[in-house]
Amino acid sequence: MSKNNSKPDYYEVLGVSRNASKEEIKQAYRRLALKYHPDRNKSPDAEEKFKLISEAYAVLSDDEKRKLYDMYGHAGLEGRYTSEEIFKGAKFDIDEILKDLGFDLDFDRIFERFFGFSMGSPFFWQESKGRGGRGGRGREPLLIDVEIGLEDVLHGKRMEVEVPTIVQCSTCKGTGAMPDSRIRTCSVCKGTGQVKRVIEQSRFGTFVSIEPCRECNGKGRIVESPCIACNGTGRVRRIERVEVSIPAGLEDGTMLRLDGHGSKSNRYGRDSDAVDEYDVYIRVRVKPHPVFKRSNSDIVYEAKVSFPRLVLGGDVKVPLLDGGYYTLKIPPGTQPDTVFTIKGKGLPRHDGYGGRGDQLVKVSVKVPTPSTLSERQKRLLEELEREGV
Repeated sequence: MSKNNSKPDYYEVLGVSRNASKEEIKQAYRRLALKYHPDRNKSPDAEEKFKLISEAYAVLSDDEKRKLYDMYGHAGLEGRYTSEEIFKGAKFDIDEILKDLGFDLDFDRIFERFFGFSMGSPFFWQESKGRGGRGGRGREPLLIDVEIGLEDVLHGKRMEVEVPTIVQCSTCKGTGAMPDSRIRTCSVCKGTGQVKRVIEQSRFGTFVSIEPCRECNGKGRIVESPCIACNGTGRVRRIERVEVSIPAGLEDGTMLRLDGHGSKSNRYGRDSDAVDEYDVYIRVRVKPHPVFKRSNSDIVYEAKVSFPRLVLGGDVKVPLLDGGYYTLKIPPGTQPDTVFTIKGKGLPRHDGYGGRGDQLVKVSVKVPTPSTLSERQKRLLEELEREGV
């Protein structure tokens, strides 16, 4: 495969394998966009890294471009696509991802600011079909993943999360203009924010297209001196650190709504009632435990017991999730895979019944390797084998 050595490998840029699924590529881009977006990351190289990961995602998320890249590397894309065309197929997808993360909502402004060109798209706003906002204007909810341990499921946990938030600019009060700047009505759309264009006229009638006005970006007004604090958007991005209470007993993947947070800002300034809103949800991920496994409100522990102990019976020390040990009595003749129950030592129940689940102890045979046995132990095992035990 021919490679252009002047650019890094797109798969390495996103940190995914060459056979990664589209969802894995999308999740990798979400994670890196949140890390390197220049509105959040102020390091000198953040903008270049953001450009690169966006370019990598635009290529790898498109089946045709990815196929060419896999076959010929960067050389397969050069000469076939311009910079604008590289991003064309992914523009709405990238727009949606960045909006979900709480960054700039205007796709054109993102690319004019970071990439030096405009995609020529109208203002893009995704409705959430009644979820998350008043009057049907709400956006898809912002989802934040947090990880907790099994011990946190037992006791509950309080932790801080970073919530990207878009708020009204305090300098211009949401108008997008400097305090002493004049705001005039757009002469092209006469303040409506829309322009009508005749597509076709025939004996059946006239077909008209209604589009956002390009002169004022659909706002109906033109600011002579844009606010320097918000670049004329009327909004600024902010990262809030919010304390979250994770209740005990939650299942992996549980969604918690974070009330009182999310974006609420006037989209077109104080002369409009169009408001950006979205809900914030915390998705709880429970990390695998090195010792215990979970089964609903029960936890499972595998106790490796020697063959003589299973035959003759005896005591086995079993660790507990909330600390300490429990002495489990193994009856003589216990068979492998027998499960014993330690009542009330599992996880809190969240099914409305209260209390705690149980700890299940599954016994298995501990088989030593020959290298760990002494000569005497080997002779004894051989003798048992001859006895037919």
